[in-house]
Amino acid sequence: MRIAIFQPDINNYPSIDSRLSKIKSIIQSSGTLDVLVLPELFLTFYCSAKEIINYSDQDIKEANKHILSLSSQFKCSIVFGYPEINDDIRFNSALITGSNGRILYNHRKTFLAPNNMEQELFSTSSNFEIFSIGDIKASLLICYEFEFPEIVRKLAKLGTQILFVPTALGEDFRFVAYEMLKTRAFENQIIIVYANYVGKSQMFSFCGNSAIVNEKGEDLLRLGDREEVAFIDVPFLNQDSRRKRLPYFKDLIKFEA
Repeated sequence: MRIAIFQPDINNYPSIDSRLSKIKSIIQSSGTLDVLVLPELFLTFYCSAKEIINYSDQDIKEANKHILSLSSQFKCSIVFGYPEINDDIRFNSALITGSNGRILYNHRKTFLAPNNMEQELFSTSSNFEIFSIGDIKASLLICYEFEFPEIVRKLAKLGTQILFVPTALGEDFRFVAYEMLKTRAFENQIIIVYANYVGKSQMFSFCGNSAIVNEKGEDLLRLGDREEVAFIDVPFLNQDSRRKRLPYFKDLIKFEA
């Protein structure tokens, strides 16, 4: 599976149109691409509540349609975050498109980050599902949700092989992108794709370090502290063989009993 991560500088791309144009240019320059992964709230960028609500529901819906069209045109799945409005309720959501230009899965953030912006602006949901990209089972979490080991374990036990995590990780939590990311991948024997921002806005300072970590907890790809786009062919290890060698799930049954 060929995967790309885009780690944007929070101070670049001042409009939805400029962000959409960047998506298209990344896909066009990538050759063959299976999945492009973008950060949390990518359509509006991760900013203040006042800035986010300046974007209308129609703005967001039109942008989503455009991304679905790009997926269909280039036969590529795209993972991106956006502020979803449904019946006047606003969610911090992320969706993945199918290569056929349809929505493969839409995830609404269940556990909001403990900051004023998210707590004041968004409602919560409780949808955790598995979906397929070809013959690979995948799932999707948003930023803070990934920091709960119980959630990642639940998805792994349901069969997840690869977990996509659009995030907006601040400088104070840099360890999450290192130690925690590697630990989650290793203890659940799954691949994790983690897409963050860089740069400093008026409200937030982001640490970059977007990464793809394999089932052994090893970096397949790690970005730094500047804006970058990176591509990599991701190999999948035999999950059954690894779980026989390291039978965490099997042995955990003794504790759960």
